[in-house]
Amino acid sequence: MEEQQYFAHKKHLLSKHLKDVGTKASDFASAFDASLHGKIAGLLHDLGKVEAEFQQRLESDDKQVKNKKPHAHHGAMIALKKDAWPIAFAINGHHSGLHNRSDVSKRKNDYLNKAEAASNLLHTSDQNWVCPDIAEILPKWLQDLEFDPTKTSEGWFAAEFFTRMLFSALIDADRLDTEAFEKMNDPSLELRKWPEFKSDDLVQKLKKELHARMEQAVKEQKASQEVLKVRNEVGRLAEQAARNERGLFSMSVPTGGGKTLASLLFALMHAKFHNDKIAPDDSKRFKRIIVVIPYLSIIEQTVSEFVKIFGEDMILEHHSQVDEKNASDYKKEKEDGEIDFKAKRRRMAAENWDSPIIVTTSVQFFDSLFSRKPAQVRKLHNICQSVIIFDEVQTLPPLLLQPILNVLNELTNPNRPYKCSAVFCTATQPALSKTEDLPCGIEGLVPIIPKETARGHFNVLKRTDYNWQDEKKSWDNIANEMLNAPMKQALAVVNTRPNARSLHEAAKNVIGQGSDYLFHLSTWMMPSHRRTVLDEVKNRIKNHQPCILVSTQCIEAGVDVDFPEVWRAFGPYDSIVQAAGRCNRNGKLDRGKVHVFIPSDKGLSKGLYFTATKQTELLRKMNLADPENPETFEHYFRLLYQLSVPDECGIQKARAEFRFEEVDKLFNFIDEKTIPVLILRERIGDKEHDTEAKQVYDIAQKRGFFLRDDWRTLQKYMMNLPYHYLSTSPYRENIISVFDDKLNLYLWNGIYRGGICGYGLEFNGLTIEEMTQ
Repeated sequence: MEEQQYFAHKKHLLSKHLKDVGTKASDFASAFDASLHGKIAGLLHDLGKVEAEFQQRLESDDKQVKNKKPHAHHGAMIALKKDAWPIAFAINGHHSGLHNRSDVSKRKNDYLNKAEAASNLLHTSDQNWVCPDIAEILPKWLQDLEFDPTKTSEGWFAAEFFTRMLFSALIDADRLDTEAFEKMNDPSLELRKWPEFKSDDLVQKLKKELHARMEQAVKEQKASQEVLKVRNEVGRLAEQAARNERGLFSMSVPTGGGKTLASLLFALMHAKFHNDKIAPDDSKRFKRIIVVIPYLSIIEQTVSEFVKIFGEDMILEHHSQVDEKNASDYKKEKEDGEIDFKAKRRRMAAENWDSPIIVTTSVQFFDSLFSRKPAQVRKLHNICQSVIIFDEVQTLPPLLLQPILNVLNELTNPNRPYKCSAVFCTATQPALSKTEDLPCGIEGLVPIIPKETARGHFNVLKRTDYNWQDEKKSWDNIANEMLNAPMKQALAVVNTRPNARSLHEAAKNVIGQGSDYLFHLSTWMMPSHRRTVLDEVKNRIKNHQPCILVSTQCIEAGVDVDFPEVWRAFGPYDSIVQAAGRCNRNGKLDRGKVHVFIPSDKGLSKGLYFTATKQTELLRKMNLADPENPETFEHYFRLLYQLSVPDECGIQKARAEFRFEEVDKLFNFIDEKTIPVLILRERIGDKEHDTEAKQVYDIAQKRGFFLRDDWRTLQKYMMNLPYHYLSTSPYRENIISVFDDKLNLYLWNGIYRGGICGYGLEFNGLTIEEMTQ
C-alpha cells in the first residue's frame, strides 16, 4: 500500500519544504551562531500542514475557506515541550507575527498531542524527515548570560533580541523556498542576486571620487582652504579609526566638514580591514553597509550621490512609504504588463535587505527591530555583519532611547555573534555614553575624531557669529531685518508651520509688489514642491541674486544651502546650531551672521520640543551655550535626557517578559499619528494644473489598484497631516478618501499653492493664528 503523501503547497512535498527551509534557516542563523536552532525551526515550522483539513483544502484548491485551522502551533508546541522558547515563538508566529508568551503557552494542551501525531505521520510518509531532537534550548553564547528573577539582567533582553533574529531567519528561509518552488525556472528569481559586497572595489571608487571632488573644489574655489583642510583631516582620521575592533563609534564633524562621505569611507575601510583578516567563506565577514537617515527629504539626494559613485546596481533605497502598502494587491501586477527589471529587483531586495549598500530611514530601521510583523522582521538577520551609519543621530527620540541603545549594544557587543559596527554621525553629538544621568547609555563609544581635534575643527570652521537677542520681536521686525541682509540673501528658520506662514506673510507685505525672490518651505508642501523651491534658492544664491527664504526645521539637516545671514527662532540648542550650518557653509565670507530671536507670536506647544527649548534657556544661563565647542552639545543633551528619558520604560519591561505584541504597540518612532494626503492639483498664480500624480492616480483608479511603482511616483506628491484633521473643521472638508477606502490614503480637495513662490496647503476659513501645529 502506497504511503500517504503530504504537501506544503500544491505539488510541493511537505517533507522536502521543511528540510529545505531548515537548511536555509540554518545558513541564515549561522550569522549569529544559531545554525542548529535555525535548522530545527525550519524542520518544524509547517508541521501542522499534515492535518487532514489542510491537505483536503490544498487538494481542492479552495483558498476561500473561512476559519482556517492554524498549522503553526504544532511545531511550536514540540519546541515548547523542551522549553525551547525562541524556536517556539519563531514557529508560532511565522505567518501571523510574534505573539506574547502567554498566548503561545496556552496552546500547549490543545496542540501538543496533535503535533506528535503529525510528526509520526510525516516520518512514516518520508523516512528521511525526522522530528529533530532539541538538545540545546539556547545557543551556548546566550546560555552563559545572567537571567535574574526580576527580569532586569542582560540575559532576558539578549534572549528577546535573539528570538527576533531567529524569527527573521525562519521567515526569510520559508518565503524564499516557497518562492523558488512556485517560480521554478522563472527568470525573475535571478533578480535576487545582487553584486557581491567587495569592500576593496568600493573603497577604490570612493577614494577616486573624493580626490576628484577635492581637485574640483580647489579649482573652482567652491570652499575655503580651511574647509578643505578639515575635510582632508576628517577623511584621514576616518581611515585611521577604521583599524579599530568592531564596535560603536561617534563622528563629530562641524557642518560642511564632509561627514557623509567620511563616514562612508570609515565604514568601507573598516569592513575591508576586518575582511582582509578572515577567510572568504567565514560567516563573520562584513556583508553590507546600512545608512540610516532620519528624514525622507534627504534620502533622495544621498542615494543619488551614492549611485554616482558606486553605480545603481549596488544601492537599495528602502523606506516605509514604499513597503507599507497592502502587499496582496501586488499579485495583480502581472495583469498590467511587464514591470521593469530595476523595479522588480528593488522590491525583492527590500523584502530582506540582501544588497551591498542600503539607504533607509530611522523609522524603517528601528520599527523593524521592534516589530512583530513577519514582513518587517524578515530583513533583520541580514543586519548581522553590517557597518551601520546613523546620520543626524541627535534626532533619536529620548523616550525610546532605552530600547534603542539596548538593541544597538546587542548588535555591536563583542561578546555577541552579530558582529556589527555602528557610527553615530552629526555636527551636534548627543551624550549617549553611559553615565549617572543616562544609565541606559552606551559603554565603549569610540570617537573617530578625537575630542581635541574635533574642538579644533569647530574652531577652524567658525564661519558665523551668533547674535543672541533676548527681547521679543514681531514677524514684521524680522522681515525688515532680513531685507537688509547682504545682497538681500537671508534665511529664517522658525519653530512651527503657522509661524512660517506668519513670517512669510509679513515679508510679503514688507517687500510689496515684485516679491519674486521670497520663498517658503515647510511640510505643508509636498516633497516635489520643496525640491523645486530649493533648486531655485540654490540657483539664486549661486548667481548672487536676491533670495529671502522662510522655512521650518525641514531645512536644518542635510540641506546644502549657503546664506550670508540666518535668523533662527529660539528653540532646541541642536536645532539652532543645525540652522547655523546653513550660514556661510562653505566659508567664503569672513563671518556669516546668525541671529537667534524670540518671536513675540504664539508660544511653543507642549512636548519634547518645548522641553528642549527650556533646556536651551538653562544652558545659556549656565554660560555653556558655545556652538563652536562640541562639548557643549554633551552638556545640553545631558540636561535634556535628565528630563525626557524615562526611568521606567514599558517597552523594556515588555521585552524582558517576551510580550512581543505589547512591544509592537508601544514602540512608535514617530510619536504623532498622521495620515498621508496626496496632491493631484495645484494652483500656480491664477491657473490650476495637474501634478504628475494625477495621471498615475487616474490610471490606478481605472485599474482598481496601485502598482508598487505608482507609490514611488506618488510619494513625491504626498505629505503627512495630523490624524485629527479628519474630524476637525475646516480641514476635514478638504480631505477625502481615495477610490479604495481600504487604503490609508487621502486626497487634498482644497487649494494647493504651487510654483516656486507657492506655500502649499491653503486652509480656507482659518486665520494663520488659528492654524494648529
